[in-house]
Amino acid sequence: MITPLDILSLETWILILTSFILIRLYIHKKWQVLKNLNIPHDQPTILGIGNLMDFIKNPEFFVTFACHKKKYGPIYGAYNWLTPSITITDPEILKKIFIKEFSTFPDRQVNGKEMNSALTVVSGRKWKRIRNTLSPTFSSSKLKEMFGIVEDCADSFVQNIGTINSDVDGRFDVSLAFGRLTLDGICSSAFGVKVDSQAGNNGEESQVAKMARELLAFEFFSSKTTFASIVIFPWTEKIAEKFDYTIFPRKYVRYFARLIDSVVESKKEKKQLPQRTDILQTMIDSQITEEDVKNGAVKGVTKTEMKGNSIIMLLAGYETTSNAMVFLAYNLAVYKDAQHKCREEIEQVIAEHGGLTYEAVQDLKYMTQCLNESMRLYSLVPANSRYCERDITINGVTIPKGTLVNIPVFGMGRDEEFWNEPLTFNPDRMLDMNEIDPMIFQPFGAGPRNCIGMRFALLEIKITFAKLLQKFYLDVCEDTPAPPLKVGFKTSMKPKETLYLKVKALEIRVVPS
Repeated sequence: MITPLDILSLETWILILTSFILIRLYIHKKWQVLKNLNIPHDQPTILGIGNLMDFIKNPEFFVTFACHKKKYGPIYGAYNWLTPSITITDPEILKKIFIKEFSTFPDRQVNGKEMNSALTVVSGRKWKRIRNTLSPTFSSSKLKEMFGIVEDCADSFVQNIGTINSDVDGRFDVSLAFGRLTLDGICSSAFGVKVDSQAGNNGEESQVAKMARELLAFEFFSSKTTFASIVIFPWTEKIAEKFDYTIFPRKYVRYFARLIDSVVESKKEKKQLPQRTDILQTMIDSQITEEDVKNGAVKGVTKTEMKGNSIIMLLAGYETTSNAMVFLAYNLAVYKDAQHKCREEIEQVIAEHGGLTYEAVQDLKYMTQCLNESMRLYSLVPANSRYCERDITINGVTIPKGTLVNIPVFGMGRDEEFWNEPLTFNPDRMLDMNEIDPMIFQPFGAGPRNCIGMRFALLEIKITFAKLLQKFYLDVCEDTPAPPLKVGFKTSMKPKETLYLKVKALEIRVVPS
């Protein structure tokens, strides 16, 4: 009979057992962090990779917020293997995280060389330099100059809707239609490239549109091995950064990096000619060298930063803006009174301003209420997150260095503590935004690190709906789901099933007086 000692020596078995005990004690010690901080949490297990399997197994993790809050209160924790994470919904603590201590809580992503230089990832002096450079691009004066770019894309959209109204009884795939629109808008504004993706109805599609569409269809959590290894072993992030690893398909990153190089060269060759205002042109005008950065430059972007920020604006600006339009269209189609009030406001504002001007769009107050209410009910992201870079105590809550802080945007938008009848679409609740806590309602993030392109996105959405509602009536189809619409998360929040609405041309059209 073979005994364990026939396989390995007694000393080896003692070493293995001792190692096992030490590893288990180490894991146990790591799993005491939240307990020692008096932060409630579900019991972590080895088979559950801490609490990570709860997240991996549940694709609708964002809807569990209400259950966890009811069980544990406004602050609770979890373990991503050995690393603690803390979910916070206390407005006062969030205010300090997003505003007073925002430099302590940057984002953290594995994006490769180019996109690790993007505004969404960098921190400290580098973040301040890039933010100071890009912020003027979204000032009122610059947005006025980009108004024509957005208006051209919106006109193409309305023209396509007119074709749909004539050819297929007005029924259309909402996500597809608005996706093509926002792809045109972001490529034109970020890259200065006209892609005509809305011409896809006739079978034509430019290479830029094709590559952008394929990149934007990529599911960032599809590489589960990479995702899991980074979450379970955070130190692998440094290795990934050293080897220029990115979670994005490299062929697309390289394609757009080369595209930006060619557009930059083209713009430089034509620098004597008037250049239209776009985001890339702003960066070209502010380009500095790596040597300038080393010498302490406080403004400007390097060539690598230019590429990273252009690509990240494509990624960040495409699907979130598109889905904001999808949800708004759905709500206006379902809630006819709100659609009617929006149309009346559009008529009045256009009459007052003599046309749909930049100033006219800013006066679309009720439409803004509808948009805000739509983004509350159907948030554009399931959660925001921040990575704590040092031990810090805020309002009696200690957050250790290395902890991931989660802010459940979707959950807070439907929390009965903050909203009366939260599943009801009620634009009137957004009448006075001074009464809305920006920590509870944060569709574009909060604090100094909020979405820099927010004003551009809002402009694009309001121009599009002003033009659409001037000419068409939005309605539901027989198979359009009743509210509240079921949503899912892939790269952003979107309808769980393909959503169809229909349009009908208005008999009386708005004509500027």
